[in-house]
Amino acid sequence: MRPKIGFLTIGQAPRKDVLSDIRPILGPEIEIIERGALDGLSLEEIEALNPGKNDFPLITRLKDGTTAIVGKRKILFLIQKQISLLERENMRLTALLCTDDFPEIQSQKLLLSPYRILLNTVTSIMKKGRLAVLAPLEEQNESLKKKWQKTGLEIIIENLNPYQESSESDRIIERIRENQVSLIVLDCIGYSIKLKEKINLATEKPVLLPRSILAGWIKELI
Repeated sequence: MRPKIGFLTIGQAPRKDVLSDIRPILGPEIEIIERGALDGLSLEEIEALNPGKNDFPLITRLKDGTTAIVGKRKILFLIQKQISLLERENMRLTALLCTDDFPEIQSQKLLLSPYRILLNTVTSIMKKGRLAVLAPLEEQNESLKKKWQKTGLEIIIENLNPYQESSESDRIIERIRENQVSLIVLDCIGYSIKLKEKINLATEKPVLLPRSILAGWIKELI
């Protein structure tokens, strides 16, 4: 019997955009079960989850390919509900498809958090220097700066929505290159291997991509 791995997006399943990069790394011997915090919700119900005052905004993708911005506090109970349902299906482990931290979430089995994996990876390979962080929304920058300053590094943040084409992408990559950073983190599960390779080629700097790092951890654990 193939081991089951649960993938939980904060949007709606399936996340073909993310799993298209993850499946080749995991290989055919692993069975993947996908769930989404917004599964089964109407557009009106999803709009009601828009971030309120002082709520951290998270951007995600719906099953029809459109995007939604939801408040972190408003979706916590939906994430917890789906994790509990996944664990009833005899998952070997569950992986969150989001790079933000959810310390309130409880799990009876292994729960992989890209937030912790990324943060620990950076601190393990860099003790000083300049770190570039690419994130989707400008409204996230203040919180992200505090998050990445925990590393003790000099932080530079740029914004690029992973779910829409942008004429700004080349200019953003050029600014990162000109800032002479030592390492680049793509701080959203929506960023693709294709974008990672583009940035790596343009900057000649190492680039950390959440979805491929997450897949590597799963492969090792399974």
